[in-house]
Amino acid sequence: MWHDLCSILGVSRVWVILIGLLCLVQPVSARKHRPVVPDSLQRLEMSVHGIPFAMQRVEGGSFMMGATQDQYDKDIYTDKPAHLVFLSPYYMATTEVTVELWHAVMPEKEIISPKYHPTLPISFVSWHDCQEFVRRLDSITGLPFRLPSEAEWEYAARGGAQSKHYRFSGGNELDSVGWTYSCSGNWKHPVGRKRPNELGLYDMTGNVAEWCQDIYGAYQLSTAPNPCGADTGSYWIARGSSYDECAANSHLSVRRWYVPETTAGYIGLRVALTLPGDPMMQVVQDEEPPLTRSIRIKGKKLRFVYVPAEQPYYISEEVENALWKKIMQKDAPNRSGSVALGMNKTDRTRFAEYCSRVAGEALFVASAEQIVLAEQQHIIEPFQPGVSHKRKQQTARDIQRRRKAADKLSPWTELVGVRLPKPDDPILLQFKKADDDSRPLRLVMQVPHH
Repeated sequence: MWHDLCSILGVSRVWVILIGLLCLVQPVSARKHRPVVPDSLQRLEMSVHGIPFAMQRVEGGSFMMGATQDQYDKDIYTDKPAHLVFLSPYYMATTEVTVELWHAVMPEKEIISPKYHPTLPISFVSWHDCQEFVRRLDSITGLPFRLPSEAEWEYAARGGAQSKHYRFSGGNELDSVGWTYSCSGNWKHPVGRKRPNELGLYDMTGNVAEWCQDIYGAYQLSTAPNPCGADTGSYWIARGSSYDECAANSHLSVRRWYVPETTAGYIGLRVALTLPGDPMMQVVQDEEPPLTRSIRIKGKKLRFVYVPAEQPYYISEEVENALWKKIMQKDAPNRSGSVALGMNKTDRTRFAEYCSRVAGEALFVASAEQIVLAEQQHIIEPFQPGVSHKRKQQTARDIQRRRKAADKLSPWTELVGVRLPKPDDPILLQFKKADDDSRPLRLVMQVPHH
């Protein structure tokens, strides 16, 4: 065999072996090289005029920001909707800026503090004061310090890629991880005395709230990578609970906002840093899939949102009756507002197949499991039926009451030869219908491989 192959190619056996080895090696070398961050860059030890502080590396990644299920049960609108966020790597200070570090950087700045102690977190500083602090720290160290974005703050407080999904930063037992109302004596304490979180960051729950770089804005279902808040506004974000907060107000998705001139004993700061030329920056940017996609069908745009999962996918918004009618040439059997309802499984499949041909990629009817997963992560909101659907539910209850009344009276009426009519059981009728007939139609598409 070897002799025949060499005769055909007109080369020696050595060259055939070398060519074969190159074919095996080439795919390996063509794989994307992911830089390895050395241990020396995982934690940066620094000092200013002899006052030490440390910066902990937070590897980039994605997380669900806002009102996730591991946080709390309350329906607080400012934390919703939970949404997917991609972040590049950055560094976060392991502790809040202390009084002694503040005075080392800004010695002339008078701080009103009735209980001065060098290792207390600084407070009574405005957002503008914090901007001046990071500018001076930048000039002293030669590094681009800044306030963290709101997304960076929450990702770090949750433990970054090492998150164990605690309700508070570092654990579910509040008193072990933060100085709050139940254990603080209604005052702040020296930094770093409680248990740190998964990244080694202290006091991200309790002690003092911390100014962020962002202007306050309502959450959107999707964001660009490395979001930095609203473009305009009158209020700036501060994150984290403080020494006078109860447990209900200390979970990690709580948002607070103040005018930038605000100074208070319960607001301080923590600094962040992005190293210029970080080798992981480009890797994260290349690997992130877009958070939203959209296709245009019959002149109407259908938007899809990314759902992180073991096999991630995009799920569409609820299909409206107007789009259904354009494609299927008929109205949906039922409607709740503009949302199409009541279509049978066959028609739903035909609709998805038509959309696939128009979009040029595979689209499928969303399964119940895919819809529930997206709802659990607060990526989509659970379906809220319109008034007409509520009236149907009320009618179903009326039918059930009439059935019960007929059951009670039937033994007596049958004695005189009268049979009372009994309406169909609405519960049994529901079981006879396919489950997907009663849900709004959503489509899903696969996430393209990167």
